Amino acid sequence: MMRLLILTTFMVCNLMVMAQRGLHIEPLFEGKVIPQERMVETRVRGRSLSKYGLTFFRSLRFEAGKKEREQVVRLIEQDLEGLPETDYQRSRGKWKEHIYLLLPKVNGNQRMLCYKQEDEEVLIIYLEGPKASLESLKKMSN
Repeated sequence: MMRLLILTTFMVCNLMVMAQRGLHIEPLFEGKVIPQERMVETRVRGRSLSKYGLTFFRSLRFEAGKKEREQVVRLIEQDLEGLPETDYQRSRGKWKEHIYLLLPKVNGNQRMLCYKQEDEEVLIIYLEGPKASLESLKKMSN
């Protein structure tokens, strides 16, 4: 019984790590851009997301200086390359910026990425699920 529990835990953790695989933003989630001690991370998987048509939610919240924010935006822009204009939205102001991306599907799941920056605070959200949409991402980012 203990082996099964350990194996299941390992597989769930492995799936969570694999969610952002293949994206340029992956180093941020691994703590390679902003140290993990400076980030607040939230991961949700399971029944609480099913009403939104999602299977996985992961967010990072942190304060960043100008150079760090520029580095994060460069990574997101690399994930943005090649996407049709209908699959992303971007807005910029003097002290804030929002980017919403609809990423290519993987294993039948739609993937979404959000970057919200206001003043020094940055919020990154990654969602996936069969019914993920830009509207659901915007609701969860507010």
